[in-house]
Amino acid sequence: MPLNVEPSTSSGPAPEPALAEAPKPARPAPRAEVAAGRSDIPPSGPGGRRDSGSMRPLFVFLIVAAVALIGSIVFALVHVTNDRGLDQLADARADVVQAVDEGRAAQEGLAAQIETAESTLVASKGKVVDGALRAELAARVAAAKKLGDQQPPSIPEAGAAGLEAPADLDALEAQATEWAMTMRTASTTLTSATEDVQESYRQWQQDRKDAQAEADAAADEAAQAAEQLDKALKSLSTTTDQLKISVRDSQYTLDWAAGLDGPTGPRKTLLAHRKEGAAALAARADAKDLAAVQDLLDRRETARVAIEDGAWAVRATLADGSNGRIAQKDLCKMGLGPEGQDQYLRCDAAEDWTKLAAAFEAELGKPLRVEYGYRPYDWQLQALAEFGAGQVAEPGTSNHGWAAAVDVPVDDGFRFGEPEFEWLAANGPKFGWEHPDWARAGGGREEPWHFEYQG
Repeated sequence: MPLNVEPSTSSGPAPEPALAEAPKPARPAPRAEVAAGRSDIPPSGPGGRRDSGSMRPLFVFLIVAAVALIGSIVFALVHVTNDRGLDQLADARADVVQAVDEGRAAQEGLAAQIETAESTLVASKGKVVDGALRAELAARVAAAKKLGDQQPPSIPEAGAAGLEAPADLDALEAQATEWAMTMRTASTTLTSATEDVQESYRQWQQDRKDAQAEADAAADEAAQAAEQLDKALKSLSTTTDQLKISVRDSQYTLDWAAGLDGPTGPRKTLLAHRKEGAAALAARADAKDLAAVQDLLDRRETARVAIEDGAWAVRATLADGSNGRIAQKDLCKMGLGPEGQDQYLRCDAAEDWTKLAAAFEAELGKPLRVEYGYRPYDWQLQALAEFGAGQVAEPGTSNHGWAAAVDVPVDDGFRFGEPEFEWLAANGPKFGWEHPDWARAGGGREEPWHFEYQG
């Protein structure tokens, strides 16, 4: 096996090998070693110095490698830059897509809004406070219908034609924003216009309700006024009839007192009241004027009460306890008679009558009224003048003059055979009140309304 001999460190030529063999040609150094700058490669050429021509390929190689490396770096940087730009475009494009989606949602909602608006227009026709609001809503509906079929702007993918640069995105974003804003504005204004018409419609309804309420209130007020007027007219009629009787009867009181030389003072007072009563009867009032009717009613009632009080004042001057001349203080009031005069009975008779009346009402469900009770002497004179002798007792002899007899209203059921009469005739004696023989059927005078107190 041949031996490799290390080169000498001297600068002279390498020594010949020990065995005479043909010298082998020297191998060139590997490229990697050249590239690595190995310093242990034996120098070539005489004297150990490298040949400058052999270094030229190495320099070329290094320059090419550097250029390739720089190109790779540049390519990588450009690629990264392009990728980053596309990502930014994609992110910005998402905002545009969202704006379009929002606009599309508003556009899709227009159909329901249009239906609501049209229903509102139909329902509110001629029924709004402000007609201009309906015209505005109709215009909004027409505009919304046109927008309903309008297509949104198309949005290409980032990097595709039409979206390759930020400038493209700015233009697309402006277009999408304008489209979405148009849809949202149409939706908002249509909703607002619909609500305005609905509110105007509600106000119209409320105004009608208020007007109807006012009309109803006016009608109720008119009805109440008419009812009050009717009531006042009826009261005026009743009071007028009673005042006529008071004026008439007061003359009998005055004549009776004058015949007995009664004191003049009370008679003068009664005469003055009588004149006022006559003047009140002569006064007139517009039958359609409630206030005027009420004023006349008050005047006539005041005159009537004054006459009755004046008559009792005259009777008091003639009271001696005899028939028809019993003092008012010794009597008990039993209610108001049909002619407006207070009715009285002797107090013991009045007490038992009250008990009888309670039993009557409990049995028959209606009150037992007194039409006429005590009959003063002057009233007896009037009755004689009105009905004649034989029809009423002679003045000074009537049981009514003793305050121990009553007449009950015929119209309350006090006719022969009626339940009211039959019950009272059967049960009255239990309380001291009897139907006298002369007043019974076939008794001569037949007065089913007359009852006398026997105690």
